[in-house]
Amino acid sequence: MKEIDRTRLKEVVQFIRSHVPQVVLSRLEPELAVIESYIINARPARIALVGRRGSGKSSLVNAIFGEPRAETGAVLATTPAGTWYQYEGSGGALEVLDTRGLGEGGRPEGAEDEEAVAANLKAVRDRCPDAILFVIKAADVDVWIHEDLAQVAALRDAIARRHRTRPPVIGVLTQVDLLSPADVATPPYDDPEKQANIALAKEKLAERMALSLEQPVRVFATSAYMRYRDGELVVDRRWNIDELVAYLVETLPNEAQLTMGRVAGVRSAQMKIAGALIQSTASAAAAVAATPIPLADMPILTAMQVLMVTGIAYLAGRRLSREGAMEFIGALGVNVGAGFALREVARGLSKWLVPGGGSLVSAGVAYWGTYGLGQAAVAYYIENQPIAAARKLLEQGREKANSLRKP
Repeated sequence: MKEIDRTRLKEVVQFIRSHVPQVVLSRLEPELAVIESYIINARPARIALVGRRGSGKSSLVNAIFGEPRAETGAVLATTPAGTWYQYEGSGGALEVLDTRGLGEGGRPEGAEDEEAVAANLKAVRDRCPDAILFVIKAADVDVWIHEDLAQVAALRDAIARRHRTRPPVIGVLTQVDLLSPADVATPPYDDPEKQANIALAKEKLAERMALSLEQPVRVFATSAYMRYRDGELVVDRRWNIDELVAYLVETLPNEAQLTMGRVAGVRSAQMKIAGALIQSTASAAAAVAATPIPLADMPILTAMQVLMVTGIAYLAGRRLSREGAMEFIGALGVNVGAGFALREVARGLSKWLVPGGGSLVSAGVAYWGTYGLGQAAVAYYIENQPIAAARKLLEQGREKANSLRKP
């Protein structure tokens, strides 16, 4: 993750772990591990594309990036039938395993279908795909695809044996714009006949994949058509790509979600990832605040909130360091870090409660204050709202915390 100073952020996590008493750390560790997986361990998503030549795999990759990338991918490893590429876009990287369907050319002279399958399986020996996309033209769902689906099943099972994980398989219909009637070529395809043909193609592919893979499979109908002139996008007929990406992000490991959301720039996917990150950080803040740590709880809370803001900023395509996160927090009007401010509020509220209730209030204040800070970061970085709007969301979190003083 070049855009984030990973070493400095690891120091932040180490600081938290080394300054939290063991009794607190045991409750904090699950949430801290989630935060760490999202941010510190962030990596490119690894997607295996299975489909015949001309099925639209390269166009699909370009549509996900929103820019022409598939023609210039850097080869990571090559086999006669399976090749790993790393595509770099303005938002980040994506690793793609390109496999060819059975019965195609492109293999060494004299190679058989069985050798192609073996080569594809070899390609996943050392690099585990996070998901498998079976890509097929919408007009081809009636052709003989049994052998191709058998290849998908073999690839999935080989990954399970080698890496002890079974990646999700997703069906992707491409070129739905070419389905009849062909003159309805521009999304959203508001034509009853077009919609009926798209629905029928989805239904047929879902049935065939479920039969071959012995499990239900989610199928997306898409159009990935984009045309460039002199480097400028002049025609954009992408359709349903955002929905595919949003679903794909949900199925990815935490480590791949942040970068995938950043690469695709799909706001719905980014919001889901940010929500999960905010929830884990707010819960971790509450765990810390529930057990007062003399002279240490303030920097620990602040450290966790800095990690959260950093992750949200990276998700939105920003380059942000630990110092940058502190600058954002300061711009919200919190001069010495959100953790200090939230802890001071908690101490003030505890005066209104019966003895022994201070820790409980502190946990609630830390949770809602951190939650408000996360919402402020989402508004500023992902939704591109002004800092004043972000500040208002932080204030709403504080108001929620202040409501704890009411009996």
